[in-house]
Amino acid sequence: MLFDRFLKKTRQAIEQRRPPENLLELALGRGDRGVRLDALRRLTSLPHLRAILTDDDDAAVREIAFARYRSLLAGTEGAELSLADRLAELAAVADLRLLEHLAREGTDGPVRRAAIERIASPAVLADCALHDSLTANRGAAVARLEDRQCLEQVVRQIGKKDKAVYRVAREKLRRQLERDEEPRRIAARCADLCERAERLGHLQQWTQDRALLEHLDGQWAQIAAQAEPEWERRYGAARAQFIAAEAAYRAANAAQLAAQESRTALRAARETLIVEAAGIAALDAAAAIRTARDLVAAAWKDLEPLPDAEQRGLDQRFNQHLEAAQTAWQTLTERGRQCERLRNVVARAEQVLKESKPLDLPQTLALIEQGRTLALGLAADASAAQPCAAFSALVERLQARLQGQRRHAEQRLAEIPARLDALAALVEAGELKKADPIHQSLQAALDLIASSGLPKGATADLGARLRALSPRLRDLQHWRRWGADQHREALCAAMEALCGQDLPLAAVAERLHVLKTDWQEVERAGSPANKPLWERFHQASAAVAERVRPLLALQAAEQDSNRAAREQVCGELETFLSRIDWERVEWKRVMRAEREVRHAWSLIGPCEPRERRRLERRYHEAITSMDQRLEAERARNQGLKRGLIERVRTLAEHPDLDAAINETKDLQRQWCTTVPARQRDENRLWQSFRAACDLVFERRAAQHQAQRGELAANLAAREALCDEALACAESQTDPRRLAAAQRDLEQRWREAESIPVPRPAVAALNRRWQEALGRLNQRRQALEDVAGRALFDLLIHRAALCEALEERLLDPAAAPVDPGLGEQEWASLPELPDRGQQEALEERRRAALEAATDPARLAALHDLAVANRERRERLCLELEVAAGVESPPALAQERLRLQVSRLAERMSEGEADSLRGAADLLRAWYLLGPAPRDAALQTRVERVRQALAVGASGGRAAESEAG
Repeated sequence: MLFDRFLKKTRQAIEQRRPPENLLELALGRGDRGVRLDALRRLTSLPHLRAILTDDDDAAVREIAFARYRSLLAGTEGAELSLADRLAELAAVADLRLLEHLAREGTDGPVRRAAIERIASPAVLADCALHDSLTANRGAAVARLEDRQCLEQVVRQIGKKDKAVYRVAREKLRRQLERDEEPRRIAARCADLCERAERLGHLQQWTQDRALLEHLDGQWAQIAAQAEPEWERRYGAARAQFIAAEAAYRAANAAQLAAQESRTALRAARETLIVEAAGIAALDAAAAIRTARDLVAAAWKDLEPLPDAEQRGLDQRFNQHLEAAQTAWQTLTERGRQCERLRNVVARAEQVLKESKPLDLPQTLALIEQGRTLALGLAADASAAQPCAAFSALVERLQARLQGQRRHAEQRLAEIPARLDALAALVEAGELKKADPIHQSLQAALDLIASSGLPKGATADLGARLRALSPRLRDLQHWRRWGADQHREALCAAMEALCGQDLPLAAVAERLHVLKTDWQEVERAGSPANKPLWERFHQASAAVAERVRPLLALQAAEQDSNRAAREQVCGELETFLSRIDWERVEWKRVMRAEREVRHAWSLIGPCEPRERRRLERRYHEAITSMDQRLEAERARNQGLKRGLIERVRTLAEHPDLDAAINETKDLQRQWCTTVPARQRDENRLWQSFRAACDLVFERRAAQHQAQRGELAANLAAREALCDEALACAESQTDPRRLAAAQRDLEQRWREAESIPVPRPAVAALNRRWQEALGRLNQRRQALEDVAGRALFDLLIHRAALCEALEERLLDPAAAPVDPGLGEQEWASLPELPDRGQQEALEERRRAALEAATDPARLAALHDLAVANRERRERLCLELEVAAGVESPPALAQERLRLQVSRLAERMSEGEADSLRGAADLLRAWYLLGPAPRDAALQTRVERVRQALAVGASGGRAAESEAG
């Protein structure tokens, strides 16, 4: 047993043997037989013992060697042999009897395990599975056990000793039963499958039966290897019969379905063509309608006919849809013609608007009327919506232009009299240069008035006055031509004189340029020059140009270089703009490129004027495109910033401050400048954005301040709970009220724990609360101990009164007991709170008083006292064990047995509080009843009471320190 060492004395060594050095020689020698046998009994060499077993001729020697060899392997002798040596030797053992003995009697678990793994005896394996002390060995034995009777024995006898062995044995028995039942189960399963296969096809449900056959085949495949040949032939015949019947059914059904499917397909094809024909009329293009109609009609003719009655109905429906398609085609064709005429009207109107000359009112009104007629006819045609809309827009522009032209004509008409007077004055003064433009302007004004539809009478007198001034104006023009010729004569003379002047080439080139410019101004101001003068000036200028050709060549080369440089700048700028991805552009790079291009362009010198104008236009188109992109991005960026400002301003009143803070930070990350505006505007936007963000963050600062105030208030409330707990521990004297107050404080603390406090103060606050709680527990325990001791003393006092009365009754020499003895003292004592204890003592005193007057009850009281003596002795010993108080030496063995019993109970049922158990035993002592007076027992019980009092106070102190 586990606790035998507590109950038995230590076994002493019986003898110590020291084998002689020649022990092996004696065992193997052929000398004295007794000496040899004695040497064999002391020999520890397992290989030599095994050799003697197999080679020696003496049966007695072999028997002694076998016994020694077996005991050494089992470990019952030869303690100096190691476990590894014995296991190595065990591997060479082939004797099954020896292995079975070692499996049962081996002292070491590994030896028994090695033997179990090599034996096959069911009885031995069952014995090992039931009685081996190691769980692993029991498991190994039951794992090798296959005999049914032995397995049943293990199941019956193992019980709750080893549930794993029990489960393995039951599982093996179950598998053996299943193997025994397998042939009958297979036969029944084969019969069921054959019957179900033979019923297939009887109800003509071929699809369902086919699926069922596949299911049956799957089930048959699971047992086919174990089925008898007769069942296999029966199932195969039933299966083949069903497959043949199914094939015949499907062949007949396939022919019928093919014919039906052919008619169905033909009917479906014609129905499809009818549907297509019905949709042709809905097409919005005449060409598409015609093409679709022809294709559908050809496809209809290619199909084989259906029965006459059905075919006639389909033909009638098809022809109706074709007629509808023809009608739609004619309608769309006519609309197409009208739409084309409307486009022509639109083109003519656009051409008229492009011309700068005044509009002819009658022609323009006729054009508008024609277009309105066509647009009205196409109002319901969606395809003509674009030309109709274009015509409507053009009509508005034409009408607006006619109205503007009429207003302008009216203004010009009002100005004509004054301008005629001015023209007459200029003609009279002979100022042709000023009079000629006014004359042309008046003539254009009269043409404008005539084409704008103003009354003809309004311009008759004005036209006559203008015609009257024309002769005088022509005379002035002739005089201007003569003056211009004189100027040209002077220019020719100056040019010819320049040919012979000794001037620097730069001065000559400059003078040549001045004279050519003057000639051109005369050409623009006066009448054209006559041919002789032009040829004279041209020859002289050519001679001068030949003289300055080297200088002009240098200037031309420089201008050509400048032209090439400007073209290069334009090309690079255009390439840059064409390659840049405006969706993912680096705007700072674009702005830097614009500054560099402008700077490079400004550094390039002049070039030939005609090329300069062309290159200037090209440069300005490209740089304007870049500026427009930059301006658009600048506006977009400004709009983005304004939008961010508005979004931040809305967040200032957002109810969720955390979300508002996070979104504000995200908006701050979104703030960026791609193309800056004026610094003043950028600064104003940034200040607005910062002010809006500050409003949001100020809300957070205010909230943090409020939270800090709230945390301080929460901390003060929880500190007040600690102060209240300490005050309660100091002032309360009733343990029940103190316990109720403690429960209330703990509940309030638990509720307050959900309220946040400053994090740095949490640890100190918890320590202070634990200290206050510990003070409460100490105070409550002290009050409870005082109350408990008072109650225990009351129990002892009442028990002492009962015991004094019982001792008077049990003492034959004592005087008769007065029924009223101790009644006043008993009544003066307060009752015990425990009703069971109070009633037990009341019953005990009542039984003693009744025994005082009833001899039969007195005799029963004597018998009960004798019986209670043994109970008191047992209770006293249990009290000493529970309280840890020493017992008399004579009770040592009984105390040890009681301790072992209590230890086993505590190991199986869990640890219990020994002090509380001792207190319960002490109460049982005083509630036990009458017993003969025993001073020794009373002394032992008093020592237990003192030990319990000391232990209870020490335990409470330890609990307080732990708390």
